[in-house]
Amino acid sequence: STQISHLSLIPVLTVCKKKKMFLNSVRTGLTNVCGIAVYCIMLALLYNSSSEMEPVGEGDIGVFANLSYIVVGVGTGFSILFHLLVTESSDEELQSQLNEQTSLSSPVHQRQILDWFKLNKFYVTGFLYMFTRLAVNIPQVYLPFYLTNTLSLQKEAIAYYPLMMLVCSVVGSFLCKALTKVVNKVITYFIGVTLVIGACIWFYFTDNVNHCYTYGPTALIGAGGSIMLIISLSITADLVGVHTNTGAFVYGFMSLLDKILNGVTVVLIQFFHPAEQPHDKCPISLFYRRIMTFVPSTAAVLGLIGICLIYLINWYRRRNATHEPHINEQVNDDDDDNEALVEGRVVINPVAGDPRAAIVTIAMSPA
Repeated sequence: STQISHLSLIPVLTVCKKKKMFLNSVRTGLTNVCGIAVYCIMLALLYNSSSEMEPVGEGDIGVFANLSYIVVGVGTGFSILFHLLVTESSDEELQSQLNEQTSLSSPVHQRQILDWFKLNKFYVTGFLYMFTRLAVNIPQVYLPFYLTNTLSLQKEAIAYYPLMMLVCSVVGSFLCKALTKVVNKVITYFIGVTLVIGACIWFYFTDNVNHCYTYGPTALIGAGGSIMLIISLSITADLVGVHTNTGAFVYGFMSLLDKILNGVTVVLIQFFHPAEQPHDKCPISLFYRRIMTFVPSTAAVLGLIGICLIYLINWYRRRNATHEPHINEQVNDDDDDNEALVEGRVVINPVAGDPRAAIVTIAMSPA
């Protein structure tokens, strides 16, 4: 619930797409910093355990229990602080802020919950978000199993390899912000997908003799997944736009799709999990190798298809808009600072430093 409340605040803070991108980048980066703290604690607890050289097993239940207590305690404390210290603006205050940012004097029609289900872009954005989350979450879940069962590494590896993944995710979150200044979101997302697929291929060909090379794909999949996630969150914030009264529902629905897909995928993976056998005949090592290769890469490709569909929807809308007689000028979809996303209205916004006296921004409902 805290995540949904946190994400739904972003469209309330600004209607500028560039600022939304910045807020999503910072949020994702700090989320990964928290993950880094968790793995640092886990690494310390494993090193202090009495059986450092043994594989992870029942003897380490206390280690994971202590880690859970620490994480739940700290998380609960900050969740309470969030709900106590962050005040939600009233509808009148939100409308006043929206009018200031979009140069409107009359109220903007806010979408209701049922209105979202009438939009094609709502479903395509959900498709993009849930497969992006799958590409990010599956490596995080199965990397420890890959390290211990496929590469036969010591149990401390389940802490410092994911730790490296999160460090590179932080790097990727700031790299994403820089990339969007040079290329659009589709190209930026494609770069993230390329990094993830490259990492998956690398995972497949890494063996336990040259396991040190695993640092490479771990870094790539961390940075690539972070870029993909930030872009998908930014597109979701763009979908919400000025319709902030139901923004929490949009993020909640996307999160629901994400949890369903991830849960079903994990259940299917465990269903096909091979039976336990002696190590010299065990197919488990190949099983986790295939999981780390094919599941994230497939999800990344499907996410890329999703963002391409969103791009085509936006292009189709703009193309149709050019044939409308009442439209005097069309503004590029990436002209974020001057764009007023107001449904069914034509808004005149002065542009400082622009040779034109004003721009006409067409506020169209996502198709």
